[in-house]
Amino acid sequence: MTSHLEPVPGPLGGRHPRIDAAAKVTGSTRYVADLALPGMLHAALATATVASARVLGVDTAAARAHADVVAVLTAADVPANSIGVIFGDQPLLVTDRVRMVGDRFALVAARTAEAAWTAARLVGASLEELPGVFDPVAAVADDAPLVNGASNVFRTFHVQRGDTAKQAKRAAVVVEAEYRVGGQDHAYLEPQGCLAIPEGRERITIVASCQCPFYIQQGVASVLGLPLAAVRVEQAPTGGGFGGKEDYPTEPAACAALLAWHTGHPVRLIYPRELDLQATTKRHAMVVRHRWGADRAGRLRFAEVETFMDAGAYVGLSTVVAERANVSAIGPYHVGAVRVATHVVYTNNLFGGAFRGFGAPQVTWAAEATMDKLATRLGMDPVELRRVNVLDDTRRTICTGQRLRTPVLAREVLDRAVELAGWDGFRAAPPAADGAWRHGMGVSLVLYGCNLHWGGQRLDRSSAVVILQADGSVVVRVGLTEMGQGNLTACQTVAAAALGVDPSQVQVWQPDTTTVADSGPTVASRGSLMSGRAILDAVRRLRVRLDPVAAELLGCRPGEVELAGGFARVAGSPERAVAMQAVAKEMSARRIETIATGWHRTKARRFDPATGQGAPYEFYAMACHVARVAVDPGLGIVRVEEVTAAHDVGRVLHRDALEGQIHGGVVQGMGWGVSEELRLDRGRLVNPNFTDYVIPTSADAPRITIALVESDSEAGPCGAKGIGEPSFIPTAAAVRNAVCDALGVEVDTLPLTPPRLVEALGERHPFAWVVEAATRPATEHEPATVGPRA
Repeated sequence: MTSHLEPVPGPLGGRHPRIDAAAKVTGSTRYVADLALPGMLHAALATATVASARVLGVDTAAARAHADVVAVLTAADVPANSIGVIFGDQPLLVTDRVRMVGDRFALVAARTAEAAWTAARLVGASLEELPGVFDPVAAVADDAPLVNGASNVFRTFHVQRGDTAKQAKRAAVVVEAEYRVGGQDHAYLEPQGCLAIPEGRERITIVASCQCPFYIQQGVASVLGLPLAAVRVEQAPTGGGFGGKEDYPTEPAACAALLAWHTGHPVRLIYPRELDLQATTKRHAMVVRHRWGADRAGRLRFAEVETFMDAGAYVGLSTVVAERANVSAIGPYHVGAVRVATHVVYTNNLFGGAFRGFGAPQVTWAAEATMDKLATRLGMDPVELRRVNVLDDTRRTICTGQRLRTPVLAREVLDRAVELAGWDGFRAAPPAADGAWRHGMGVSLVLYGCNLHWGGQRLDRSSAVVILQADGSVVVRVGLTEMGQGNLTACQTVAAAALGVDPSQVQVWQPDTTTVADSGPTVASRGSLMSGRAILDAVRRLRVRLDPVAAELLGCRPGEVELAGGFARVAGSPERAVAMQAVAKEMSARRIETIATGWHRTKARRFDPATGQGAPYEFYAMACHVARVAVDPGLGIVRVEEVTAAHDVGRVLHRDALEGQIHGGVVQGMGWGVSEELRLDRGRLVNPNFTDYVIPTSADAPRITIALVESDSEAGPCGAKGIGEPSFIPTAAAVRNAVCDALGVEVDTLPLTPPRLVEALGERHPFAWVVEAATRPATEHEPATVGPRA
């Protein structure tokens, strides 16, 4: 008998058209910036251009005098002036202190966007600039300026397992290193934007480009002093997120809502790109210190990790990101003794937030660099060292003491990736230099928990509504969002398979907080997993009423009904079938309820935050990327030529969407690894545009070869696992290891920009005398040279 919990095969793993593709590629999708209402006003922000100062006063007179300005608001106009997503350390509008560039002094509403931004620039703030701190290691010093509270160390997380001192005595080789891992901007196509629509002062609707409408609902309700039920949030079609539209959109939404609440008009706020780059959250920069040891056979004996996470001026989601970084610091390797400490540190830099990978990419980059260093010192092939230590079905306990469910596929993805990449052949006969270009190959592995960490499991839930229409078509609503990753199509696929209809018969709508229950954030590669499980639960409940009707039409027992190919049919007798359209029509005629709600929550887990021991995640995905690069050592230019990506995916829901996620993850990871540098000057971003903040283009994309390792899994719907973040995390580390292989030097700072590589080469640089002359200051006794010295 076919289970009602899992759908029979149908569209699963197929390549049917994505539900939102045609509208997006033809330009007919309407984003927030395309929406307008009668009487709508435009919002703008007056923001700080220094990172640390005392506020002596805010003068709004000139802004209020502008002819098209309707309202100018300051902190005195905010009912509850706190916007921190978890902790109350961040005001919506500053009162006495500026702690970062981009802090808001005032909000402006005007009849045109141009007038609003012009007036915002007329707001005058009298400031007394204060000393700031701009490095997370410097910030923990006793004499460092305090940023936000009594200490710059907000919280420290730990993992403690085994006796590292004892195991260090058994290590033949010990690597000590400090890695400086840079941040990253989300670089979504559509900047932050929202539209606030008031109904008096009693209710308000927010239409927003966002990942987490329920976060916005909670934030706006808190700021305005309204009950949650009085704040409706509808997710607009969202032009990219990558984490940047998880926590941060609550801030512009609260600004627009406050202006709408005061003026009685709809208010739209769209960030200019420069402000979006300057003021929004970023991937956390980190300093990661390692001391790892292995014996002569290459077995890892101990690992000690200390990470300083640059939270910026406000905590935001930094503690949540730190939780994942903390338990991800060792990777998919068996290590008997582990000590990890992860510090969340205030600085006056731009504040960190959610970003694809959520802290795991930074510590993975460091871990995979150390694995290569150990291999070099042991004289081992980097792949062989990983094979010696990687988790598998016989050795499946991770650094937190959690035993993974089988199958544990880290070895399988490693073997598939290196085979497809031609690793052995490349190592046996490395390509000769091609003119100036030198070639290298690098490998990286990742272990990723595909749901929320134990600390956030109260949010690990999902809601769905399924409505069978009288014509046999299906409406689906879920609480998790589409931002380009394919969640609408995954939900469509699961619903179609569960009801046995063609995907074209299923319409999945963007989330709305008045139509589904709070489903937590769309993060941690949990969108299709949690939505799909909730959809299956809704279909199960619907079939309690549907199957008896179908059974009457078929002349069988309800337990014999199965749904497939657009028909309800008798299991084992597919010729006895009735169209789903007929079943739906009959249910409608009998006035039988054809709507069902579904719910899914992850299993409760045990975890000790004091020691970092227990089960931080319910299940995991493994991945391995192998990068092949060409490097011009003279110019320090890196060309990523090929990436081979092997992924443990459980079961494929939609093949095109899955492969698209891997392609996008590889290219975004490559950009973070080699070109995307946030250049900060005392907390101010000096390259807030896509001319100077260099993201990859299609011309930079490498050749990408994909291997999907499928298995029976109890993880997500139909056995699927998450792919959004595992597809990103290994790339930058593999590229770093490939570059080091090509140049024969170790580079411990990300990104690998040309100046950084030239500096790392030092005397090995082909024009070392030029570099030295260019960087050595001239004196009155020795003028600058332009040629080689004798």
